[in-house]
Amino acid sequence: MNLHLLRQTNCLTTYYDSRNDWLYLDWQGELTLPSVQQACLELAACYLQRPYARVLNSNEQVTGVSWGVAAWLISDFLPHMSLAGIEHVAWIHSSSLWGHSMMHTVLNWLPGSLIASFSTMAEAVTWLEHTRTEEPQGYLVPQRSPITQAKLVQEVQALQQRIAASQRKLHSTQEALVGQHY
Repeated sequence: MNLHLLRQTNCLTTYYDSRNDWLYLDWQGELTLPSVQQACLELAACYLQRPYARVLNSNEQVTGVSWGVAAWLISDFLPHMSLAGIEHVAWIHSSSLWGHSMMHTVLNWLPGSLIASFSTMAEAVTWLEHTRTEEPQGYLVPQRSPITQAKLVQEVQALQQRIAASQRKLHSTQEALVGQHY
């Protein structure tokens, strides 16, 4: 792999692998809904710049996943993969029970999705290497149509608004619970 750092959050480091022409997503630690939402916003920003047809998504370093992450991914994030230009995702599952369970929940709720699951990096890389449908673009940046780009921008903005509303609601609930104890 020839990795170039694109974005980093407390739970996700996003690289572009120029040798293989795919995004490499390296998730780590305890995944909470707010941290995953923030990471997904950063990931969406990468897709606003250009399409990446293939994704190597590693959860090998995930130690746990909070309840609600899978449901949010299924309802608010993953359905927009095709619009972003994603054609294939090789998802390496976590060895943690919660991480493994989350991946299977997502795959069960997104039948016929573009995601294939793997136990090891080697299996995932081998599969993803065989999904290449054309010669590497080299230094040419793939383009999407202006209409598709506009739709993607709208979806990312809507995602930002939904996440902000969700975080406001969570903060309000936390304040109410703290207030009940006094």
